[in-house]
Amino acid sequence: MKKKIAWVTDSTASFSKEDQDWLKDNHVYVIPLTVIFGEQLYREGIEITTEEFYEKMSTSSISPSTSQPTLGEFIDLYTQLKESYDEAVVIHVSGKLSGTYSTSVQAAEMVDFPIHSVDSWIGSFPLKRMVISAIELYKQGVDIPDIIDYLVKIREKCRLVLLPSSLEQLKKSGRVSNFGSFVGTLLQIKPILAFKDGKVNMIEKVRSYNKAENTLLAKFHESYENGILHDIAVLYTGEISVTEKVATTLKEKYKELRVELVPLIPVAGVHTGIGTVGIAWIEKLEK
Repeated sequence: MKKKIAWVTDSTASFSKEDQDWLKDNHVYVIPLTVIFGEQLYREGIEITTEEFYEKMSTSSISPSTSQPTLGEFIDLYTQLKESYDEAVVIHVSGKLSGTYSTSVQAAEMVDFPIHSVDSWIGSFPLKRMVISAIELYKQGVDIPDIIDYLVKIREKCRLVLLPSSLEQLKKSGRVSNFGSFVGTLLQIKPILAFKDGKVNMIEKVRSYNKAENTLLAKFHESYENGILHDIAVLYTGEISVTEKVATTLKEKYKELRVELVPLIPVAGVHTGIGTVGIAWIEKLEK
């Protein structure tokens, strides 16, 4: 008899309100991270949407932060799942960005609920696509161990490249020193950030915004020539109009692809600031 499987991820996967029926039909459980403004706490996707988070961030004098789900929240979830499912496949945001993954695994062990766990090394659109792909493979009859092997391989092909709006928010978040932020502002340096092996790295620095946008597009084109999976996402923080030039360029050049506009996950946006632009996609695995 085929085992009954639950699928567990977190709110950084950027599932929207329109996805709720699909999540329910496919036994997907999304545990929320918490966004914080001073003493006000909001569970992402429940008490505040990502779009509402950025709207509040743009008007608040308080620098926001994010917090991972608590151990108790995961224990409650796995206790509930244990009553209805045989095991779960768990795919979470990068453990280098958040303690969500490790807390999830710890809670499952405490509840004695069997899980197959994967650190996605990323978040946002690529994490969402990983969850969807895993479920599609399971429906096709692929065994869970083979699905886990696939996820471990494909996470190395997930790409998320960002152009922060300025260095000021990076400075506030502690990710760039005061001196580095001052010099960057003085010289109008635009940093290009990218995920690799679960970490966010500065991969290039350019001297104008137009050059920075072109760098984002060039990074995508390199992957496109070698082959990509699925569609792509243009990411934004608050000001969706900032992404229009990038989205339009991609739609015109790659007409066979669907370009989706997706708000950047708050766990990254709190560091990059309002007005950040990004592109996310997944490269094909080598045969």
